[in-house]
Amino acid sequence: MNHRNPIALVLLALCLCLQPVSCGSSPGPDKGGVQWSVLSVSLPDFPEADIEIDNSAHSVGITLPYGSTPGESRFLISLPEGLQSEPADGAMVDLRYFKAIYLSDPTGAAMKYSVSVTVRPSSSTAIRSITASRFLVTVPASDKMHFTLPWGADLTNVVLSVNTDEALSFDPDITAGIDLSEPREVKVKAADGITSRTLTLEASLYPKDRGVRGVYLPSPTHSSSFSTYSQVCRSLDLMQELGFNCLYVCSWAATQTCWDSEVLSRESNWESARRGNMYRGYSDGSGDALADIISEAHKRGIKVILWFEYGFMHAVGRIDYKDPLLQKHPDWLGVKDDGSPCNYNGNDWYLNGYDPAVQDFILDLMKEAVQKYPDVDGVQGDDRLPAMPRNAGYDTATLAAYKAETGMEPAGINDEAWVRWRLQRLNAFAARMHSELKAIKPSLIVCFAPNKYPWCESVLMQDWPGWISEGAVDLLTVQCYVTATYDTDVNETMYYVREKTSADIFNPAMILKNGDALMSPAMLVRQLSRNRETGTFGESQFWFDGLWDKDIQEVFKAWYSYPVAFPEL
Repeated sequence: MNHRNPIALVLLALCLCLQPVSCGSSPGPDKGGVQWSVLSVSLPDFPEADIEIDNSAHSVGITLPYGSTPGESRFLISLPEGLQSEPADGAMVDLRYFKAIYLSDPTGAAMKYSVSVTVRPSSSTAIRSITASRFLVTVPASDKMHFTLPWGADLTNVVLSVNTDEALSFDPDITAGIDLSEPREVKVKAADGITSRTLTLEASLYPKDRGVRGVYLPSPTHSSSFSTYSQVCRSLDLMQELGFNCLYVCSWAATQTCWDSEVLSRESNWESARRGNMYRGYSDGSGDALADIISEAHKRGIKVILWFEYGFMHAVGRIDYKDPLLQKHPDWLGVKDDGSPCNYNGNDWYLNGYDPAVQDFILDLMKEAVQKYPDVDGVQGDDRLPAMPRNAGYDTATLAAYKAETGMEPAGINDEAWVRWRLQRLNAFAARMHSELKAIKPSLIVCFAPNKYPWCESVLMQDWPGWISEGAVDLLTVQCYVTATYDTDVNETMYYVREKTSADIFNPAMILKNGDALMSPAMLVRQLSRNRETGTFGESQFWFDGLWDKDIQEVFKAWYSYPVAFPEL
């Protein structure tokens, strides 16, 4: 009996069926004169597909247009007479899994064609923008792109990042750093490896900083950054590291000062001068927060300006009749046109800034501070000093003074003569503040941080162009806090300043931190850039605790990369 191996028989039969492939023969006439080839393939659902048939290699390459998503399609194939295919002509195929076409003839002979499906790479060289990474300076895409970077930037090695959806390559590789000390041409190549275009990149530097780099320190109820001697040193070290040269210290807020004030104790019901000190819990060092701040700041080349934040304002939110100042001077509360206490927004309540006694009290606080701390560098009035709500001034004494001087009575809060008379009273305070403080210390910087003009005049009777005309302003830190209109506000403020003086005094205040909200690094860079384009005298940040953010620190390290001494004013 002849025993045969069944597995060997199956393999022999399979070899015979696949003879054109297994024996390595080329497509050509075979049994019955059949031509082994694929004449054409098409995909009606992807009419723009490129299909390449290689009969010598037994392959079909399908390239779909860029952006296509491989999926189901009807499959059409044209073959020589006598051949058939799997998948069959007219069948549906899923291009995600389409790997082979099998040809066969009536004798059962078969041949495999391998199938590859790819999506053509993009030919686009589109770029939305390019950013100088370290400085966060972003330039919209064009054939010629110019980067203006802060003084001190190394133009020989500018690292760029590209905002694009494409898989682009660059020659030279701008993402690894490029020398832009001179204009450079950069070839941009698309993902298809064929399409390209050329960009011209240029860079220049803003002029060297020469102004005030300031930051505001609010009262200890809003910041603990200076609550102990060690914190004072740590915070001032940070300012020095980041390149700041000026600290505005909140010195008057919520009926408290930042020193033991005998003036406040005398004019209020605080039981002691220490009790009215907002830093009464300060520990270590000399025990005097302001003295330590001034001393340590000067060691680091930082000026200290006393910022009288509340100015003529009494309180925020509600009137506090138990306030130590109001308890002793209830008649100091301002009065509006309907006889009620004055405010302009239902939230900020004011003392009567037209009252000579109130004006004397604020000036006495300032004089006391300058005399007690002779090394202090300056004093600043705020958006509330000098300021009063436009509807205020209707107390008996102020109305009597107006009638005595003009023979008239107010015809309404916007009566032109009445407005002008009140503005003159507040302008006179600004001039008096400047002259009387300078008389104590001629080198003292007397400055103001009002709101933007003319809004500040129409709402809070702040005519700071008039203060400039009277020579009362050494430095003007206008509060440009609305990010949506920052560019316009800076430009308009510069216009009003230049109408009154050619001196460099305009230093915009920027809202770096507002409660828990922190300005984004990109917005910070945008505003720093605008300041340099406009030619402002530096800038100041509100408020200090925003400097603890690591991303914000990186911005200042890039833009304040070299120290700038506080300028002579």
